[in-house]
Amino acid sequence: MSAEQEFTDLIFTDLIVEEVDTVVTVTFNRPGKLNALTQGMYEGLGRACERVDAGSARLLVLQGAGRAFAAGSDIAHFQSFTSGADGVEYEDQFVAVLQRLEQVRVPTLAVIDGACVGAGLVVAAACDVRVATTNAYFGLPIARTLGNALSAYPLALLADRIGSARLTSTVALARMLSAADAMAIGFVTDVAAPETFDDLVSEVAGELVAAAPLTMYSTREVMRRIRTAGLPESADLIREVYGSADFRAGVSAFMRGQRTCWSGS
Repeated sequence: MSAEQEFTDLIFTDLIVEEVDTVVTVTFNRPGKLNALTQGMYEGLGRACERVDAGSARLLVLQGAGRAFAAGSDIAHFQSFTSGADGVEYEDQFVAVLQRLEQVRVPTLAVIDGACVGAGLVVAAACDVRVATTNAYFGLPIARTLGNALSAYPLALLADRIGSARLTSTVALARMLSAADAMAIGFVTDVAAPETFDDLVSEVAGELVAAAPLTMYSTREVMRRIRTAGLPESADLIREVYGSADFRAGVSAFMRGQRTCWSGS
């Protein structure tokens, strides 16, 4: 089976999977919704990782179509939630995708232009290397928008990538980080203007393809094991938040394009 044919059977709504030479590229393809991630897109990302490991690829690239990497999860999905148990199930599914992405056996590169927010920020954080245009911005505004929460795994991942103090203040203040800010704290390795960004991506991708595969895999996997060893249980907190009146009000207000007045219950 040729490299060009290898991924032809991986066809998903709102997700494009392509392989050229030894590079597999996954494109989040909902530009009209700033690539807000659906359950189908999460499933597709997980399956693409499975196929990468089964093939001969040397690099996995994640990118977004249009003017965003990914602006969080698709909020419409949350309208079907009836209890905190739905939130626990959703977080468990999200964590499974993050784990699969982190454990893929080739280096991973997040190519970021525009919004990299919410779940999009977490997915980018799960990659080994992140490059961005000067138009990129990063944030986790859940305390301002939905009033939902992240479980222990993604929070530990973000704390590792940007630091615990910055993570807490980013959530509390709902402020966005610019590409320059993200590079200054090491979250992004390189930033370029849009007109030279393709050249930067090609350069970084070439460096990653040339890296010793087993060295890369063992390094990132040991670091993942260190970070996740002894993670606390957080299902009780997720159940409380997703089962709250505030969360229901947050989803409803978001869908109407309004702000929520939080009650703390």
